[in-house]
Amino acid sequence: MASSIRRVVFPAAGGRPRLEGILHLPDGSPSARSPAAVVCHPHSLMGGSMENGIVVAVCHALTRQGIVALRFNFRGVGRSEGTFDGGRGEMEDVAGAVDFLEVEERVDPQRLAVVGYSFGAEVGMRHAARDPRLKRIVAIAPVREMYGWTGLDADPRPKLFVVGADDPWAPADALQAYVARLAPPKALHILPSTDHFFVGRERAVASLVAEFLTAW
Repeated sequence: MASSIRRVVFPAAGGRPRLEGILHLPDGSPSARSPAAVVCHPHSLMGGSMENGIVVAVCHALTRQGIVALRFNFRGVGRSEGTFDGGRGEMEDVAGAVDFLEVEERVDPQRLAVVGYSFGAEVGMRHAARDPRLKRIVAIAPVREMYGWTGLDADPRPKLFVVGADDPWAPADALQAYVARLAPPKALHILPSTDHFFVGRERAVASLVAEFLTAW
């Protein structure tokens, strides 16, 4: 399925700061409402942005399956206003992105998801724990510091985790133990011969995410 993109600006929850994003829209009837996902990029202070290869690949894979995708820059990245806030303010950025998608005319507000990669996975997971509008949760290479967090332990929403077998920051065995204690439904995919950056495996990661969100 073909798609189009639209550059957008929207506020974080509370009205500030204003954030830049790119909305990926699958081709189809303007009146048709589709599932949608907010896609969150890696760490802002380590070069993460909405132009990250995994983030872009996920958005394209989703629109090919008829799913709307919104990637955006967290506060202080690119043309987004504000400054890095260690994850706290970035949760408000995710909330603002969900607010934006919820009223987008092409989006079914009952089928919203969050997808995050690395730092974006942490922020997305933490926000999802407090936002029932998000019906599915995807975490790509969430770092080990998250594994002691209990916010999703009893959560009944479908959850997908993707990690590289050789990832030093998101060790596959430790993530496997974390996922084991979560309430179902849940899935974990460990990709062999790749690490935290999934170099050359972007399409494989994106395909797993698209498959999970297509089965809605």
